[in-house]
Amino acid sequence: MKLLVISDIHSNIHCLNAVLEREKDADRIYCAGDFVDVGLYPKETVHRLRELKVPAVRGNHDDKIIRIFRSGPPDEDQEWTFPIMNAQHLDEEDIEYLDTLPEQIRFTADGVSYVMQHLYQGYQSIETETEFLEFWDDPTETVDRSQKKVAIFGHTHRPAIRIIREDCLVVNPGSVGYNRPSDPSIATRYLTITDGEIELKDLHHDHCMSRPELGREFLRRHGHLRGPAPLSGSLQGSPGE
Repeated sequence: MKLLVISDIHSNIHCLNAVLEREKDADRIYCAGDFVDVGLYPKETVHRLRELKVPAVRGNHDDKIIRIFRSGPPDEDQEWTFPIMNAQHLDEEDIEYLDTLPEQIRFTADGVSYVMQHLYQGYQSIETETEFLEFWDDPTETVDRSQKKVAIFGHTHRPAIRIIREDCLVVNPGSVGYNRPSDPSIATRYLTITDGEIELKDLHHDHCMSRPELGREFLRRHGHLRGPAPLSGSLQGSPGE
């Protein structure tokens, strides 16, 4: 079985579609949160993951957009930002979908047990066996070293495979949407798990964009705007443009 694990899409439909095309032989797709914010195509991103019925957890940026949407339209003189734009281009059905995503999910594949959550404790990561077992919080599995246990987190945008003990791993697929400014690469990051073997992957394509480049593109399109969005539904222009 081949699993595709993605995280931190951040409204970047181009990068999401590039990954889905490259890994179209995946048997299952999982998303570790942050569907929206800091990107230009929130509605398209939410709809794509919904149509694929991707098991997913809710991220902190998803929570932020939910709060902004439910607080009502921005004031007339409020500066137009990524969060405000993302909230204004989603509707109640989109928000309800994001709001019903769980904080954590558990699943099994090829004899491996997985738990997936967007973040551990802020930007901290699990470092010790005690921390791992406390997080795992499943008495039936903590003493059985014959079955591999894998904790999946997103949030940091830092790809990682950390071996806590021989049967306990912590992994992070990195970010589909954008990498941290300190990251030397702008490649789209994700991971695959094929027959239980984990592989971190980079994907270079025409739509890769650094965080500063995303900001400049946002200003080019929306820097002149203040107050309630003049558009409804999707942004002007299609994802293919």
